[in-house]
Amino acid sequence: MNVFLRSLLLAMVCGLTIDEASAQLTAPSPVVPAADRYATLEEQLTNRLRATRDDQQAYIQFVVEQVRAGKLEASLVIAIEKYALRRNEGYPFPFFERALKHEAAKRGVALPPVKHFSTTKLPSQQLDR
Repeated sequence: MNVFLRSLLLAMVCGLTIDEASAQLTAPSPVVPAADRYATLEEQLTNRLRATRDDQQAYIQFVVEQVRAGKLEASLVIAIEKYALRRNEGYPFPFFERALKHEAAKRGVALPPVKHFSTTKLPSQQLDR
């Protein structure tokens, strides 16, 4: 039974006119904000490059900041990410770092090595001694 016939039948049962029955509202469908449906550049790089260490994640944050500042193009970073995945799907991060450093230098952007982002903080247990 189509929607119009259902509305007509409901209108007859409830004693409504056709004009009143046609103004019925339907239940709203759940709307997912567009921002929640897609991974951010930082999430994408962290997950796909398997950046598990703190220094690797800090490096990716730095790269994303360079993209936001307009010093690097997002398309370049994504292309190098895909290149690194083709080179070594199991552990692509070193290939990403090396290739991005090379391409960024060609564009006049100096990127520090990942080891620059490693921390020398002592764990809190060692500070008590």
